[in-house]
Amino acid sequence: MCGIVGIYLKTKKYEKQLGKFLSGMLDGMATRGPDSAGFAIYSKEKKGFYKYSICLNNLTQDQFKKKISKFIKKPKINIFSDHIVLETKEKPKKVLGILNNNLNEVSIVGYGKSINIFKQTGNPKDVVKKFKLSSFSGTHGIGHTRMATESAITTQGSHPYSTAEDECLVHNGSLSNHNNVRRVLIKDGQKFNSENDTEVAAGYIS
Repeated sequence: MCGIVGIYLKTKKYEKQLGKFLSGMLDGMATRGPDSAGFAIYSKEKKGFYKYSICLNNLTQDQFKKKISKFIKKPKINIFSDHIVLETKEKPKKVLGILNNNLNEVSIVGYGKSINIFKQTGNPKDVVKKFKLSSFSGTHGIGHTRMATESAITTQGSHPYSTAEDECLVHNGSLSNHNNVRRVLIKDGQKFNSENDTEVAAGYIS
């Protein structure tokens, strides 16, 4: 049993309150998923820039900055607790390759021109506060509160899952054939960071 929330703002004057609205919605779903929570916020694009949401795991902020600076000149890095958002004009193919091949200590949570994704273990109320969700502005967003059933309670096992540029997936329920699908996708070259069935669904979609 998990909780899923979503909001799309049709009126521009409310965009600065998007994070506040989504915070309350996730708070209300905490009883349906007390193990972890995550959310995706969509905001206006910065022309020519891509954003990469990254969980540092055991890497420090300074270590990440030092490593990424070897490959990307003057990277812009915004810090959100143990997550960071890397902003650069470099295209996804290049940046994802750099991260996967040279900074495999970190986890790529999502990427695109308008999306930011954050997720963490713990009660949704605490996760919302940790990332200061109420301070975010944007046009629309989705969120998920998780009650773990088929896999461990980890950040990598939390939702949302990135499926492609500016796309992500949240899911409630279970997939009976995810292990078989995972094996097929691994043979095709896809990598997985958890045993979660939703990550398999995201991989299948992408």
